[in-house]
Amino acid sequence: MIAGRLIAIPVSLFAVASLAFWMIRLSGTNAASSVAGEYATPEAIAQTERQLGLDRGLWDQYASFLGGLLRGDLGTSYFTRQPVAEELAARLPLDATLGVLALAVAVAAGVALGAVGAWYRAAWPDRAGRSVVALLQSVPEFVFALVLIYVLFFHLRLLPAPVGQLALDQAAPPRITGVAVLDAVPAGDWAAFRAAAAQLVLPVVSFGLVLSAVFAKVTRSAFGSVLASPQVEYARALGLPPRRVFLSALTVSRTAILTTVAIVSGALIGGNAIMQKIFSLDGAAAFGVDSILKLDLPVVQGLVLVFGGITVVLFLLIDILILLLDPRVRAASS
Repeated sequence: MIAGRLIAIPVSLFAVASLAFWMIRLSGTNAASSVAGEYATPEAIAQTERQLGLDRGLWDQYASFLGGLLRGDLGTSYFTRQPVAEELAARLPLDATLGVLALAVAVAAGVALGAVGAWYRAAWPDRAGRSVVALLQSVPEFVFALVLIYVLFFHLRLLPAPVGQLALDQAAPPRITGVAVLDAVPAGDWAAFRAAAAQLVLPVVSFGLVLSAVFAKVTRSAFGSVLASPQVEYARALGLPPRRVFLSALTVSRTAILTTVAIVSGALIGGNAIMQKIFSLDGAAAFGVDSILKLDLPVVQGLVLVFGGITVVLFLLIDILILLLDPRVRAASS
């Protein structure tokens, strides 16, 4: 199974790269007009097309694009004039930090809601949990984020304003990863660490709680099936303590939860862009949104390819983890 996944990775990346190229090129947009400016003359636009290589045939551009990928070259941004790989590498640590923290919140809250609901099925904890899940599913993450900003910052003043990684009057630590909360640790700047951590609370919590609804539903279904199985009935008949039965049943349900982690990874990427724009964060996802609006084609193509590659690798890692943890999967794939 692992060998098959490894073979599929380059095929998947080739498909993602090709789709990114052709969908952008065939959309009918004119990147040269955006780069040249709103009031550029037709002559200036034509000159910009020649400079960017957009006057060549599509197949010629496609071959150059693939050739660059084979060399590890994602191209150069039309606007910053910097290599796309460097631009993304400087911003991706923030995306990873937000994604991992939000995923941790989502898994913890979702698994707790789902497991308690399955354990007390049809009782008031289950009804309360399902009401919370229904609320979280019905509210888009950006609306939930705005509500939290209003309540926790504007009304209660418990958290700082959504102005980026640090408050405007807080000095930034020396840059290492580009994530202030991480860079502050080796520098020993604990004031910056506390300030940066406080800035991350709202985006992480708002994003994580919305995603937790998915884990709650999956956990309730999988955990409930395990609790109704003959194995659990036998364990209860033996007089095992309820706590041990609960933890054992939750362990059996982990395969479904891990699979959901891989599925939710796509939502992490899209939701990251929304959260970064709302909270004035400068990650790769927010950079991608700005690049789409400006028709910075190399950045958009590079971002799609990088995020697609991250998703494919994450699926592979989850598959390997499930293979190691679940003997049933090992038996089926042997």
